[in-house]
Parts: sequence; structure tokens; C-alpha cells
Amino acid sequence: MAERFLAIKPSSFGDIIHLFPALDVLKKAFPGAELDFVVNPEFAPLLEFSPFQVKDIICFERRKLAEFPGCVPEFFRLRSRLRQKKYDAVLDFQGLFRSGVCTFMTRSRVRGGFAAPREAAAAWFYNRKVTLEPMHAVERCVRLVEGIFSLERSGEIVYPDLPVSVAGKAELPELPARYMVLLPGTRWESKQFPPALFAGVIRGMKKLFPEMGFVIAGGKSERALGDVIGEGAINLAGKTSLPALFELLRGAEAVLGNDSGPLHAAAALRRPVFGFYGPTEPGLTGPWGECSMPLSNGAACSGCLKRFCPLERVFCHEIAPEAVIEKICCKLQP
Repeated sequence: MAERFLAIKPSSFGDIIHLFPALDVLKKAFPGAELDFVVNPEFAPLLEFSPFQVKDIICFERRKLAEFPGCVPEFFRLRSRLRQKKYDAVLDFQGLFRSGVCTFMTRSRVRGGFAAPREAAAAWFYNRKVTLEPMHAVERCVRLVEGIFSLERSGEIVYPDLPVSVAGKAELPELPARYMVLLPGTRWESKQFPPALFAGVIRGMKKLFPEMGFVIAGGKSERALGDVIGEGAINLAGKTSLPALFELLRGAEAVLGNDSGPLHAAAALRRPVFGFYGPTEPGLTGPWGECSMPLSNGAACSGCLKRFCPLERVFCHEIAPEAVIEKICCKLQP
């Protein structure tokens, strides 16, 4: 019988993308195995692009689990689903107490996770733990797989080729032959570099590449940002499904954005990626790959990990459009 594995990574967008190289390693090590996945419903469509085809999706309904008394039947539904199959191994890539509980509820003979997870209590539920030094999230996930199954490293860690979504491609409107995608949205206020910076980059790029088109992408909440940026950019924010967003990114000559999930998707598609970084550390959670370039002004307050800047001025956001354009031009073909 083929091995049955369960990956637990309920969120978030970028974190799930970071997992793809590890899933590729797992698939190559166990080519006949089956993979199930525990994920928040909103991120389930991402698994269409998983390099290891996901057989069964187990939805982690976080909101339902947080409400009483509805959490009671939802808890037992989740436990039943986790125990429905007898998994040969369960890997908790999330490292939170709740994901550790899910790992334990499977009753699998192999329950693996990080020795020092994000929430220390999660480690109570593992019977195989991998100790790692601080490193990029992509490498951490790969090393967890290698450590749990005692696998030898076969080469450098890269994103595998991601499948094309025919439906997503068909959903896109007609676009310029050459275009850049701009991702002005992000979840943290402190990660939100100003729309004026994006507008300035568009103006400067148009002078150097008159035929280049510019497309604003992201969720519904980014649509207003796209309108503020203006500059003749095509505003598709909130108008594409997740598969269509992937195909939009796949066709881009370059992608410029704030620290966000779609920025990591662009890196996974091996596009030239330029990401603005201030409160977070790109060496640990930035886009992975040789085509990726973090943009930072090196302010003393960089890497603070604060969702809201306590200073009157957001010093880490002070980057000139000309400096950004110079970096982009180094990667673009004439």
C-alpha cells in the first residue's frame, strides 16, 4: 500500500507558497505516496499549484472553532476527518499549539515538527522533532522533511515548475505584450509602502520602456490603492480568481510589491521579483530564489516586526523611485 502523508499548514498565503519546495522533496522521495492537506478554506485554492498533488483537503475552520457553542461540533468534525485515514506520517509545518493538537489527533505513528516551533507548546504533540538554526522559511520546511525521513540533500533548494491553470489563463483580459505587475497591498500597515512610490516607479519606467504596460493586482481591498496609484495602470485588483492571479504573475516581465502572499507566488513562478521590506526580515521570510531582490533603505528601525509603526514617520519607507527603477532595469531585457 502507498504511504499516506498529511501536511498541516492552515495559513497563510505566503507561508503555503514557501512550502512548495518541501512538498516537491517529499514527492520525489516517495513517488507513489498520497498527500492530504489541512488548510484554512480561503487558502485551499493555492493547493491547485502544489507540486505534490493533494488528494484530500481537510478544512481548518478557524472562525467556527473560535465560537461557542458552535466550536464543539466543529471540533469533533475536524477530529473525525483527521482520524478517518490512518496516516503513515503527519508533518506540522505551522508550529502553533492548534496545529500541534491536529497532529496529535491523527494518532499517526509519525508526528513530526520543529523542535522549536513558533509556539513552544506545539512540540508537546510531536514524537519526531527537527532542531534547526534560524534560516529562511523555505529552507526550514525542506529541512523538516529531510530530518523527519532522514533524506540526503540532492541539490540546491529551488521552486519546482508549477502547473498552469487553463481556466485561470482564460479568465484574464487581453493584456499588453510586455507588462509589469504591481502589488501595492499587504496585511500589515507597517508593510504598506506608499502608493506614491509605485506611481513614481511607473512614471520613470514609462520613459525607459514606452511599450511596457502596468497591471495592479491583489484582492478587493487593494482596488482603492490601485485607483490612487493611477498612471494609466490596468487595475485588476479584486477582479481575478486566485488561479487567474497566478497566470497573470506568470506572464509578467517583473513584479514589484509590498511583502505579501502574491509576491511569494511570483517568486515561485520564477519571475523577477522586487519586494519592499521594512518591518520584516527578507533573509527569513522574503521571496526565495535567484530572481528575487528585496528593496530596503537599511533604516535603523528595519526588522522591528511591528504591525504598526510607533514613529511619527515610517523611516523604512523612504526609498526613491529612481533607486527602485535602477534595480528593475538590471533584470529587464531592452
